[in-house]
Amino acid sequence: MSDTHKAKSTAAPAAEEAAAPRKASPILTIVKGVAFVSILVIVQVVAAAMFIPSGEETAELAKQYVAAEHGEAESEETAEESHAAAHAGEETTEVELGHFNVTHFNPASNTTLSIDFELYGSVLAENEEEFHHLLEKNKVRVREQVIMTLHAAGSKELSDAGLGLIKRQILEKTNRALGHPMLREVLFSKFNFVER
Repeated sequence: MSDTHKAKSTAAPAAEEAAAPRKASPILTIVKGVAFVSILVIVQVVAAAMFIPSGEETAELAKQYVAAEHGEAESEETAEESHAAAHAGEETTEVELGHFNVTHFNPASNTTLSIDFELYGSVLAENEEEFHHLLEKNKVRVREQVIMTLHAAGSKELSDAGLGLIKRQILEKTNRALGHPMLREVLFSKFNFVER
């Protein structure tokens, strides 16, 4: 055989190998898949860790949920202490939120609940003018939120001496209706309810 013929026969298989695409090793494919899944899991764990509350926050939330579920309000002493701490050094003033007479029929128990009261709120003295402006602008929404809260209340919440749960619900919903957390606390005057 001649040298040229030998070179051609050796070059032909090499050219065929170069021209044919290489198949990826099955082990390499598995490693790539495991690496991709691992990266996804790590990203999800980091994202979840950013949003999971701490142990102290979880314990506090659990206490609040249990108290709300049982309709329990803060003790009067605790409520007064937290109120005093929140308003230390701030001058507040009372504002009238309106007179309410709510009647609610419960077909399940075939009873009618009649609630009559005057509602007041406490705002910072410096925000009183802005509060009156917002109240006038959102008067119907505020009334609706108060009435809806009382329609949802049961006899147990209405019988509570401090009306703590109802006060907190009205405070939250009223501030939401106003669009600003202007109210610092909600106060009842002449609160009467009768279940027939």
